[in-house]
Amino acid sequence: MKKRVAIVFGGNSVEHEISILSMIQASYAIDRKRHELINIYITKEGQFWVGPKFDQLQTFRKEKIKHYNVTFYKYRGRLYLKGIKPFLPIKYRKPLDVVIPVVHGNNVEDGSLAGYFNILNVPYASSSVLVAAIFQNKHYTKLLLSVNGIKVIPYFRFSFKQYKKDVFTVLENSVDLGFPLIVKPVSLGSSIGIKIAADRDQLIKALNYVIKYDDEIVVEKKLTNFREFNQAILNTENDYLLSDIEEVKSTNHYLTFDDKYIPVDAAREIPANITKELEAAIGEVSRKTAVIFKPQGVIRIDYLYDINTDTLYVNEINSIPGSLSFYLFEGKLSFPVLIEKMINQAVKDKYDRDLKLTSFKSNVLLSHRQMKK
Repeated sequence: MKKRVAIVFGGNSVEHEISILSMIQASYAIDRKRHELINIYITKEGQFWVGPKFDQLQTFRKEKIKHYNVTFYKYRGRLYLKGIKPFLPIKYRKPLDVVIPVVHGNNVEDGSLAGYFNILNVPYASSSVLVAAIFQNKHYTKLLLSVNGIKVIPYFRFSFKQYKKDVFTVLENSVDLGFPLIVKPVSLGSSIGIKIAADRDQLIKALNYVIKYDDEIVVEKKLTNFREFNQAILNTENDYLLSDIEEVKSTNHYLTFDDKYIPVDAAREIPANITKELEAAIGEVSRKTAVIFKPQGVIRIDYLYDINTDTLYVNEINSIPGSLSFYLFEGKLSFPVLIEKMINQAVKDKYDRDLKLTSFKSNVLLSHRQMKK
């Protein structure tokens, strides 16, 4: 009997369109002989839609999309979709067995969607609420990595309130890192909202620009002679599978949005042409990071290697990377096998969670004591 697999994508995020691209790739990789697929789209207004041809790019290029508004509900322990309007075609009303979140950015990838599926108590193939929330926040990711002895680039974090209250202190703390600097929103991905500052005037302009995207900002010391590497990690039973390492080469000062998704100025080398020592160092940090945070599904770690000082830094961690980073695993397993492993592990993780006690019987509601007002 085929499993009913739901790919959930979209959402109120600046990375909304990237999520659609990731969904299409994942949809075509799923083994349709073993699974029945239903794609569930989250609009930018937070509505859940299903509809015909929701696995095709052309559908989402249209101004008006044929769709059915739906919501989730549980019946006898199974997850179902219910139409907001009376009629919903029968193919959408069958129970769902497992969910693959293919979402990117705030309000979805940051643990919000994971929390929703936790409430519904269904198997989902992505990291838990806590892990997803940490990885979405660059400051807390860096903080927890540092505490565990993993190197991150020197940085300064401040809030919008601090910026309004004392802009001069924010400027001085940023300048103390030493130019050039790179200014980033704390919780955005896909290189959105990033600016480079080579001097104080550029820094002021960068801060005024980036603050539009987030309530918290990270200012980092920018490396000038470096290489950039990525490695993905797949959670499998009792272990983590490390992907090949890729080197991303770009003519820009940092890997831009276009470099990632409209690759004109960037080239990717997989596997990266690096020494055995550097390969081992990257793999050691990747595995250590996985052991510390215990991510689920697929994550991707982005590294910066300072050539001048021979120092390896973790730059960012993506809890649901674009395209699920399937291309990094192609030397070890195919995209369909990758998704199959994600589905199986999600079901197992749900089984393990169900073994834990989450409630106990109590007579507190029958107590004769009066509640204090």
